[in-house]
Order: sequence, then structure tokens, then C-alpha cells
Amino acid sequence: MEVKMSMTEGMNIVDGALNLALGDLESRGIPKDEAQIALLIRLRSVVPVDVAKIADILNEDPEVLSAINGLNEIKEPTHKTA
Repeated sequence: MEVKMSMTEGMNIVDGALNLALGDLESRGIPKDEAQIALLIRLRSVVPVDVAKIADILNEDPEVLSAINGLNEIKEPTHKTA
């Protein structure tokens, strides 16, 4: 029997993991913005390039961002790639 997870459940797990990592880094004296940068750099180093490219494309899609963020209104992408 295959159990499927909702997008909300999946995002809650990801958010919890990110908050846990940020909290741990901050508790060790790293400022929040530096901790966020460190997490992004680390993720980019462990995620395959093709997966990162797909994430960049999806990050620029307002409908995808709206669905992931659970927003009623469409927002601009959170970052641009170089």
C-alpha cells in the first residue's frame, strides 16, 4: 500500500528541518542571515546541478510559489539566479 503525503505535510517537514537547522546555528552564535546563507550554500553543494536548475525554474513561477507558500496572492520570486 502506497501512502501519499500532501504538499502541505511535505512543506511542514521541510520548514521544520530548516527551522531546526537555523535555530541550531543561531544557538551556536551565528547570526540568522549568515546561517541562512550557509544553508543555501550547503544545499547547492549537495543537490545535483540538474535538480537545482529545476528548482530555480520553479522558483521563478508565481503559481508554484503561491502553491508552495500557501498564499492567496501571487508573489514575485524570492531570488534571481545569475
